[in-house]
Amino acid sequence: MRIVDEELIKGWLPNREDDHDTTKRDYGQILLIGGSAGMGGSIIMAAEAAVQSGAGLTTVATDATHHVALHTRVPEAMALPLNDLMGISDQVKKSTVVAMGPGLGLHERAVNVFRIVVASIREDQTLILDADALTLLAREKSKLRTQKVILTPHAGEWQRITGLKPEDQTDEQNREWAEQLHATVVLKGDQTRIYTEQESFLNIKGSPAMATGGMGDCLTGIIGGLCAQTRSELEGLVSAVYIHSFIGRELAKHQHMVRPIQIAELLPTYIKSISTN
Repeated sequence: MRIVDEELIKGWLPNREDDHDTTKRDYGQILLIGGSAGMGGSIIMAAEAAVQSGAGLTTVATDATHHVALHTRVPEAMALPLNDLMGISDQVKKSTVVAMGPGLGLHERAVNVFRIVVASIREDQTLILDADALTLLAREKSKLRTQKVILTPHAGEWQRITGLKPEDQTDEQNREWAEQLHATVVLKGDQTRIYTEQESFLNIKGSPAMATGGMGDCLTGIIGGLCAQTRSELEGLVSAVYIHSFIGRELAKHQHMVRPIQIAELLPTYIKSISTN
C-alpha cells in the first residue's frame, strides 16, 4: 500500500504556470447531480469545491428551489433543474466528469435520475458516485458502462454495497471488491484508504475537527474538479483526498472545528503552493 504524501502528488496537480494559450475547456467540464428539495446545501458545497479546485466549467443539476442559493454562493456554476431528465442526459454527454449523490435522495425522481445517468455515461468519462447514489447503486445492482468509476463510501455505505461489516473490511477484501466492481474505491475514514484493481493507497490522517456535516460533499467536489484537470482520474483522485485532509489538518491547528466551506475557500492557495513547490 502506497503512502500518500506531498511528494507523491505535487507532480500530479495541475500547474497553470506551465500552461499557455489555454481556455476554460482545457480544464474540464464537470456535472454535479444532487440536492433534492430541502437538501441543497450538500450539492452547493460540492459545487464550490469543484470550482475552487479549478474545474473549467461546472454545471449543477439540482432542485429548482436551490438555484438562487447556488448562484448566490457559486455564481461561476451553471444550473439545471433536477427534474429535467433530458437536459441531464444531454449534459452528461458533454461532461468530462459526472459526480452524483450529495443530497440526491432515494425517492422515485432520484431513482429516475440515477438510471438516466447510468444509461447516458460513456466509457471514456469519469463517474463519481457518493452518498445517496451509493445506496441506489446497491439497490439497483446496475452495471456501469464507464471504465472510470469512483465510489466514495464510508464504512456503512460500503457494507450496503458489499455486505462486509466494518470489522471485515480488510485491505484484501476491499481490493477484491474493487476488482469485482471494476471501480476505484475511496473508503472514507480518519485515515482514508483508496483501492484500485491494481494498487492501494493510504492517505494521511485527517482531524476530529473535520467531523461535521458536508465534509464528504466537499471531498466529492474536489475529486471531481481535480479529475477533470489531471492526466488520469487516479492522479486527480489521490491528489484530492490528500489535499482535503491536509487543509483540514492545517485549519484544525487553530480551530475547534473545521467547516467544509473553509477547505473549499483555501483550495486555490494550497493547490498553487504544492504544484509549484
